[in-house]
Amino acid sequence: MALFYLCGSGNVPYGGVRVCYRHVDILNRAGIAAHIVHDAANFRCTWFENSTKVATLPLRVTDSDVLVIPENWSGLLTSLAPGVPKVSFNQNAFTALQRYPLRDHPYLAAQDLLTSMTVSEQNLELLEYVFPGNVFHRIHLSIDPNVFHLPDKPPERQIAYMTRKRPGESRMVLDILRSRGVLCGWDVAVIDQLPESGVARALRSASLFLSFSQFEGLSLSPLEAIASGCSVIGYTGFGAREYFEQLGAVAVEDGDVVSFARKVETWMEEFDIAEHWVMARARSERCLQAYSPEREVKDVLEFWRAVVPQLPKSRGISYTVTRKDVRKGSLQLMLRHSAPLLRGGMQKVLGVAASRSLDR
Repeated sequence: MALFYLCGSGNVPYGGVRVCYRHVDILNRAGIAAHIVHDAANFRCTWFENSTKVATLPLRVTDSDVLVIPENWSGLLTSLAPGVPKVSFNQNAFTALQRYPLRDHPYLAAQDLLTSMTVSEQNLELLEYVFPGNVFHRIHLSIDPNVFHLPDKPPERQIAYMTRKRPGESRMVLDILRSRGVLCGWDVAVIDQLPESGVARALRSASLFLSFSQFEGLSLSPLEAIASGCSVIGYTGFGAREYFEQLGAVAVEDGDVVSFARKVETWMEEFDIAEHWVMARARSERCLQAYSPEREVKDVLEFWRAVVPQLPKSRGISYTVTRKDVRKGSLQLMLRHSAPLLRGGMQKVLGVAASRSLDR
């Protein structure tokens, strides 16, 4: 018996893939055979340090194994390796809902789905409400204190944010602050395409992190910022609701860029390095306790030690998983239902173009 966590093969910083690698490490240390499986052969993520066990495609699996399917590839729950047990690892419930229509969502149609994991109270509540016949378990993610921790001295007058999240709104907020002269004397650090160690260094150099999260499972970036000594202002992405108030982050109503700018300006007017340093240390400590590696290890092992004994008796089924299987299956259900929408959109475009040509 082995557990296989399927992942994409983009070698860019993406927290969900990092979490899967951690799970596989946790399981192997506990004596439970587990591997990462990328959709490209002979691939391994290099943007963070790891020696995680990675299996390559094509991969032979049996019905004594378990395939762990990410939420963005939920279509694989119904198409990949029929008869082989599957677990959904849903790190963002919004993605699972956006990509697949509810009338025949893979969670409803999958015959081999054993159960599902998710990563926040908000996502758990959402999934249980939308799919009342399915069983979902919440596990806690963790922040690595060896990577994300307080700097040796109080941070600089610097703001940090991630450009890949809601770039239009981040530009608006910063433009408003610049136009009001609020950013005078402050540096703005852009976090983009950095390895994990680079993100950690950037956060330790900042006093304030701006969160532009949108429809997140948990939203790890604000947590990493708090652990690194930053104050946090911004959007919760809904998944981060569970820790914003608890850890002293300032929430902004989703999409309200003016309120966002106002709250940043108020924070800057009240900023005092000595006071900030005292509060940052307390917030970091609470963050690292609430989302500790020990808690994640406990949750992951409890989940799998409950699932493994419930695996159905083997019927001798085996299947060779290929790259073509993974890529085709991850897209087919989504494309089948998005095609009518695309056709409808194209018809509207052509209709507008025709009407304009007639007007001429």
